Amino acid sequence: MWLFAGMGVVVVAVFSWLTYQNWTNDLALSDRGVETTARVTDVGGKGRVHVEFTTTDGRPISTLVGQGDEADGTRVRDTIPITYDPRKPTSEVRDTRVPENHRIAWFTTGMTLFALVGIPIATWQLAREHRRRRSGALRP
Repeated sequence: MWLFAGMGVVVVAVFSWLTYQNWTNDLALSDRGVETTARVTDVGGKGRVHVEFTTTDGRPISTLVGQGDEADGTRVRDTIPITYDPRKPTSEVRDTRVPENHRIAWFTTGMTLFALVGIPIATWQLAREHRRRRSGALRP
């Protein structure tokens, strides 16, 4: 039972960290994002778009457009408008033709809240069942 509760704390901590990372990354693009154009080098599985672009300070970057931030119908060798985070240009890129979405951030927020509520309830139920079985086993 205590192992379950401890694992629950770890799960909540991990989902909390993921939620924080997703929201700060999304907000970074809104706050300090730089717009430029990128050349599509590959359209992978599930429509994931690989692009190449040059940052304002001249660094060549090859990266993926954020999941769910790519426009349908994008093909290799297309030039697309993107927004990137100058602090992390390889990890935060959004196709500006697509409205901002926060699907991953909302998903991790939901999972964090589910774990935050569900794990204590499940732990309480396990403890209650354990006490019930133990008290029943001790009776003659």
